[in-house]
Amino acid sequence: MLSAFLQSMATKLVEEILKRLVEWLAPKALRSVPHPASPTCPRCGGYGVARWAPGRVRLLFVLSLLVFTWGFAGLLLGVPVVVLTVVGAVLSGAMLPALLALLGLPFFATVMIAGAFGLAYYHSYPPKRCHRCHGSWPDRERDEYLRSTQPVFTCGCGQRLRVPRAAGVRLRCPRCGAEHAAPAPAGR
Repeated sequence: MLSAFLQSMATKLVEEILKRLVEWLAPKALRSVPHPASPTCPRCGGYGVARWAPGRVRLLFVLSLLVFTWGFAGLLLGVPVVVLTVVGAVLSGAMLPALLALLGLPFFATVMIAGAFGLAYYHSYPPKRCHRCHGSWPDRERDEYLRSTQPVFTCGCGQRLRVPRAAGVRLRCPRCGAEHAAPAPAGR
C-alpha cells in the first residue's frame, strides 16, 4: 500500500517537474536564437529548409543535433531516476547516491543547451531551398542575409508570414487562407 502510494506520488512529481521544465525552457530556447532570421521558409513559412552553410557548419549542425538529442534524452530519463533515487535514499537513509544522482541533471541540461546553440547557429545561414514549396534562393553571405531579413507577421492560426517591403500588399496565409493587410515594416 505504501509502495503504491509512493509510486503514484513519484509519477505525479515527475510529470509536474517535466511540465514546469518545458514551460520554463521552451520560451527561453525560442528566444535564444541569436539573430532576427526565422528558421522557416521565407516564402511559405514551412520548416525543412536547407541552408547555404559551409561544410563545417553542416557538420556542426549534425553534431549539435546529436548533442541536443543526447542532452534532452538524458534529462528526460534522468528526472525519474533522480526522483526514485531520492525517494529510495529517504527511505533507506543513504543520501550519497541521491546527491550523486542530482549532479547528473545540470550536466544533461548544459549539454542540451549547448546543442540548441549549435542548431541556432546553423539556422543563421541563408536558406537554399525549401522542401515544402520547392522554392530556392541564390547564394548570399550570412551577414547580408541577417541584415536583410524581413519582419515576421504571425497569422491567427499560428503561421508565420514574411512582411513584404512594398506598402499596401495583402498577405494570404497558406495554412488557413485568411487575408491580412501587411503591417508597415518598422524603421522604414
